[in-house]
Amino acid sequence: MRVATLAAICACAALPALAQVQGVVLDAPVRIPAFILSDQAGQTFSDADLPGHWTLIMFGFNSCPDVCPFTLGNLEAAVAETGLRVRPDNLPQVVFVSVDPARDAGTVTDYALFFHPEFRGVTGARDQIDTLIEATDSFYRLLPPETSGYYEVQHSSAVSVIGPDGQLRAKLQPPFDPGATAEFLARLQISYRRELSQ
Repeated sequence: MRVATLAAICACAALPALAQVQGVVLDAPVRIPAFILSDQAGQTFSDADLPGHWTLIMFGFNSCPDVCPFTLGNLEAAVAETGLRVRPDNLPQVVFVSVDPARDAGTVTDYALFFHPEFRGVTGARDQIDTLIEATDSFYRLLPPETSGYYEVQHSSAVSVIGPDGQLRAKLQPPFDPGATAEFLARLQISYRRELSQ
């Protein structure tokens, strides 16, 4: 998948290190094919829920020790920061997709809601997860189980940005600094509106 780098936006943190967002805008938007997932109450989330607003999709699993809670926590802060830059109807919805339905189907919604009352947590059949994984150029792998039956899960840390046209428009990479991520998303929305007006 070819991408063009949108100018990385850096913000100085209180610490000596620089906080930054690694955002890339696709050369051309990618159509998201039909898929259907659901939350723990059976409410569906599908490609039909994408058009009309911005959506941030991340993949992971509930027992993830670091990447998932770190990312969801920063996305919560980034959405709040984005609210200072865009109209309320342009705030992105955040969807956490568990790639581990065997363990997470009954708790995936609660897991997402822990980070924000409007975050959605969904999972589903393996082929439906794989369809969305492939469409967003993401990755996951369930490692072989130990003798106890426990297994680890590897997955990509990028967050996919879906535009109001229901197409993949950009990818966000860690560290997801809230202010810089919000600025990236606001600039992406401006570019999108300019594109529509041409």
